[in-house]
Amino acid sequence: MDQHTITEVTRRGIIDFFVASETPWYGRLNDVEFLSRVYDLTKMPSTDSRIRTARGDISQHRISWQDWTDDWIFTDSRFNLMGASDEDFLRFLCETIHPVVRPDSKDARALASEYNSYLRPDGWQLVESKQISGKPVFTATRLGRSEVFTEPTGWQKVDRQIQEMRARLDAADSEEDWQTVGLLCRETLISVAQEVYDPISHPTLDGTDPSSTDAGRMLEAVIAAELRGSPNEEARIFARSALKLALALQHKRTADFRMAALCAEATIAVVNISAVLAGRR
Repeated sequence: MDQHTITEVTRRGIIDFFVASETPWYGRLNDVEFLSRVYDLTKMPSTDSRIRTARGDISQHRISWQDWTDDWIFTDSRFNLMGASDEDFLRFLCETIHPVVRPDSKDARALASEYNSYLRPDGWQLVESKQISGKPVFTATRLGRSEVFTEPTGWQKVDRQIQEMRARLDAADSEEDWQTVGLLCRETLISVAQEVYDPISHPTLDGTDPSSTDAGRMLEAVIAAELRGSPNEEARIFARSALKLALALQHKRTADFRMAALCAEATIAVVNISAVLAGRR
């Protein structure tokens, strides 16, 4: 990991956000509880000559005496968030939205989105990598070859799946990894189809009621109804082809980066078309 791809401008922007919004970086924990999740405070020095370790002086000044302001962490040279490596800075941010620290998933996702608005110009974003008890856990990933569209649709499940697709594509280096991207593409298309499809407004082309996972039939019905007429034939073909590509890649033993990237591009294009038709773009 590069040491300082995240610029001073970006770091100051995020820190200024914390200060201006009065967002508690430690979440529902106290300062010692939070920082102990990221650092070994017992091995860090104290800034108070009367106390031996960082754990002791932070506890004294923040919990007992409460004579340090909430934003003290951002100017403390021991943590050096302005000059720390990208890895340390991003680990700190991810911890502020961990379910143990910030249990409200809506708040955690809103904060991640705020961080990403600063991080993206430097080539980084925080993505949901897994869940704990149904709550999101975020990790940092480099943007680059898999960045295809960054504006969220507002459909939380779809947006999470797109983020995961990007992260998996960026890290993929084996056939199994690229096949997983195909599976994520398929699941994303199913999710967006479930969001936009209305059986009353969008009759299927063959009159067959689609199952809850029949993304192809649902998306074809949506596009046919929302964009009527012959000029929309290409859009209908594209939506159907994107789903077929995702399904083919999922099972393709010779899957490679090119096929996975094409699948991701096609899938996200369908998501964006669907978002436009639903009035979300």
